[in-house]
Amino acid sequence: MTVMIIQAFFLTALAVGIGVLVGVLVKQWFGRRTIGRERLTEVMAAAEAAEAEAIDGAGLAERPATPSVEVVTSVMDAAVGPEVPSAEPAVPEPLIGPAAEVSAGLDRIAAADRVGERPPALPVARTGGADDLRRIRGIGPQNATRLNALGIYHFDQIATWTPAEMRWVGAYLAFPGRIEREDWIGQATVLAAGDRTEAAG
Repeated sequence: MTVMIIQAFFLTALAVGIGVLVGVLVKQWFGRRTIGRERLTEVMAAAEAAEAEAIDGAGLAERPATPSVEVVTSVMDAAVGPEVPSAEPAVPEPLIGPAAEVSAGLDRIAAADRVGERPPALPVARTGGADDLRRIRGIGPQNATRLNALGIYHFDQIATWTPAEMRWVGAYLAFPGRIEREDWIGQATVLAAGDRTEAAG
């Protein structure tokens, strides 16, 4: 009986020791790579602040709408710390949440810059609020939101786009040639004058 109690004690102690060791290893390998939603929000805010400081220090007049990939990466590295070396090959983790939006937006801008010229933007909508860009046939809720994010709020802005600006916006929205096919310029010109289009009803 005494021997069984001693064996049970040793087996329990061994199991607890192995559990602690595995827990420490798992935390060391994976714990520092995981960023919760709140931490990711803090990292994005810090990236925007770092970008603003860098721009202010360089004396630039205009700040981009999103922080650069380099700033986000450097701030995330500072927040997470160095990676623990692993014997397994590194597999890039997919971006989620705000970081994914920043990355996707930068990719769309880079693709658009290769084919056209970015149209002039407004910092905010004029007095009276933004026009409902969805009244233009071909602009749905998602494209209207993306246009607003670019500083395009009014029909008269779209009505004055040049061919190079149409190509840029088409590439940014991932619909090359759609602006021309659906005549967004003509529709916007009519709507800016106060008339209605087929899409407006």
